[in-house]
Amino acid sequence: MKRRKTLAATITLLSIALSIYTAGCSGARQEPVVTLDGKSIYLEDFLYDIYLVEADGSQLEKDYQANFNCSYWDSTHNGMTLREAAKNSVLASVVMYEILADQAEKNGVQLSDEELNETAATVNSIQSSSWKESLDKAGLTSDVLKKACEMHALGDKYRTQLTKDIYIDENAIRDSIDPEDYREYITECLFIPTVLLEDNTVSPLSEGEKASARRLAQKVHNKLSSGTGFDRLLNQYSSLQYYNRNFVYGDTNVEAEYQEAAMLLGKDGYSPLVATDYGYYIIHMIDNNSTTRYEQALEAAVAAEEDKQFAALYDRIKDSYNITINFDYWDTIRIGSITVPQ
Repeated sequence: MKRRKTLAATITLLSIALSIYTAGCSGARQEPVVTLDGKSIYLEDFLYDIYLVEADGSQLEKDYQANFNCSYWDSTHNGMTLREAAKNSVLASVVMYEILADQAEKNGVQLSDEELNETAATVNSIQSSSWKESLDKAGLTSDVLKKACEMHALGDKYRTQLTKDIYIDENAIRDSIDPEDYREYITECLFIPTVLLEDNTVSPLSEGEKASARRLAQKVHNKLSSGTGFDRLLNQYSSLQYYNRNFVYGDTNVEAEYQEAAMLLGKDGYSPLVATDYGYYIIHMIDNNSTTRYEQALEAAVAAEEDKQFAALYDRIKDSYNITINFDYWDTIRIGSITVPQ
């Protein structure tokens, strides 16, 4: 009898604990993160924006761990961790899209059937990803995704209407950017290394191995000078390495010796042997005056000016809203693996 009473008491305690746990989770989910003109915005409404930054961050985390043996999320920039920066961007994005969507509705802007179909396709694509189980566990269900994707689409549509009359003096922007600062050199090269890369560690070869590499490099260059092309040389010498290397003068991912030698070449020219700390290069100049990076710089400058003017318009609209942020709750949220596993 005593045993049955103990078992019953245990079941009762477990039931109470479960109800407290459930109420705690429910309470956390029901507590608004932001209140905007009396409208409560819950963590559920943040999940899509959290997913967007975590999906990008997931791959970057792997890259940082593999290449730098450190966490992407916990790396710092301008005195702030990238985790904190991502969290700030999520908060700003959610508030902005709530406001833009609200303004769209007030101004009679709606999504077309085609636009609704596009958002449905986005939802299906995300739900079909390998992260579906994690997304569902986080609460980012099809219904939540649909609501968020449609809000983003509506907000973007209203932003387009809001900025259609913005004037950007593209000629003035073009005049402010020197093409020489973005002149890109498009090259290909043969490479004979004098170092060994292993486990992300660069180790120099022995003096004897370096001498052998030098002799091979000279032999390859002599054959090139006699008319043997890169393709045939690569077939003849298995230790040769081939790379495409494009750079703007001053890029830090291309050795200074390589850049200086390449910049002396005319279009379709070949360099002498170029010695660097990592090995020997033979460079072929494909295009010594590519404008691709210059055009990209122009596009970025125009986009930055549009963003600047939009920000001024948006700030005026945002100032008309009463926004309250529940930092006691928001500060407990840790971006990084809420919707996407690390």
